[in-house]
Amino acid sequence: MTTTDASPRTGLRAVLPSGRGVVPFGLSNLVGALGTGVFYPYTLLFFPALLGIPLTQVGLVLTVTALVALPGMFWVGRLIDRMGPRPVLIAAALLRAAGFVGYVSLRHIVAFALFSVLIALCNRADQAASPALAVALAPHGERNRWLALTRTVFNAGIGGGALLGSTLIVSGEEALVWLGLANAAGFLVAGLVLWPLRTPPVPPADPAQLSRGAWRDRPFLVVVLINSLLWFVALAVETGLSAYMVGTLGAPAWLAGTLFAVNTGLLIVFQLPFTSALERLGNTTVLVAGAALVTAFLVAMALGTTLSGTALVVFLLVGMVIYTLGELAVAHARYALLTDLPPPAELGSFLAFNQVAAGVSGALVPFIVAALLDSAPAGLWWLMAALTAATVAGVLAVRPLLLARSETQH
Repeated sequence: MTTTDASPRTGLRAVLPSGRGVVPFGLSNLVGALGTGVFYPYTLLFFPALLGIPLTQVGLVLTVTALVALPGMFWVGRLIDRMGPRPVLIAAALLRAAGFVGYVSLRHIVAFALFSVLIALCNRADQAASPALAVALAPHGERNRWLALTRTVFNAGIGGGALLGSTLIVSGEEALVWLGLANAAGFLVAGLVLWPLRTPPVPPADPAQLSRGAWRDRPFLVVVLINSLLWFVALAVETGLSAYMVGTLGAPAWLAGTLFAVNTGLLIVFQLPFTSALERLGNTTVLVAGAALVTAFLVAMALGTTLSGTALVVFLLVGMVIYTLGELAVAHARYALLTDLPPPAELGSFLAFNQVAAGVSGALVPFIVAALLDSAPAGLWWLMAALTAATVAGVLAVRPLLLARSETQH
């Protein structure tokens, strides 16, 4: 005779992820994000001050090293498939801790470049291995909640870390060194928290079930392309919104920080409840709806040059709420598709392939955003609106393939 849980999950329990290992998994993600949040806002202060080189040279090195690191992701993907995501996540965290200690210890441009390649590769490895670990640990029906947990604690950690960083950085080189060491400490603790976590053994791959590779999997390739376009748009909004608001729309400088605070707060508070609510809908439906909301925001930004004063402030606040709702829906759907479509034995390789595509997309953002803001500011938002609308068309075009693959996988 079997027994069942007679008390269904209600209230907060119905929203939060459950299962063995959820606490160390979430804590590791939170601590790593806290360290990153401490350091990230001051990146372009940190390196020029410690190395004594111009800001443009720092930017060039960071861009080049990020691209150089991308081919290593194919090797990282195979490691995830063969060893499991947990050891890859631990190694990535500990190597990043060593890299930031190296930054403050060896202040030379060659060391800077080498450590930057290492850290860029480990950042990408983390972004491929973390969802793979969520898939490996999540009980049946809990996968989307575990994936949402990573996004929730990341946003909370980045926000909290930024506040902590603002208390650490007072003035002078010593404060910048403490920022680097705080980030190193965050990664060290994030790796150690995962150390005692036990994960299911990696089963040997069945050659009959292996695919021909992510680059030959049409449904997954479409999802990777959609993800890369949406990632480009998200980074462009993050990079270009403040400059556009102040320089083109004439909004007060304080409003930019307020909008990003609204965005971060909504992401932290509503990511898990939103995910729970959206699980009843298909991923393609959610992705189309979310992309439509983001497109509406982008078009409104391009048309908002006629507003001023209080009307502009209200317009931007309402627009950010709409954008965030779209971002929540898009994030839920694209993470679900990226982890749902690959063959289980090759999840690491497929997610690593996606990180290569996202890395190339992200590397283009600073140049394109800067060029358009300088020459045709409204054109930036029209371009991103077109890209987001293209993702809607792409999803609708391959929806039958995506649905067929999902049914086959389950």
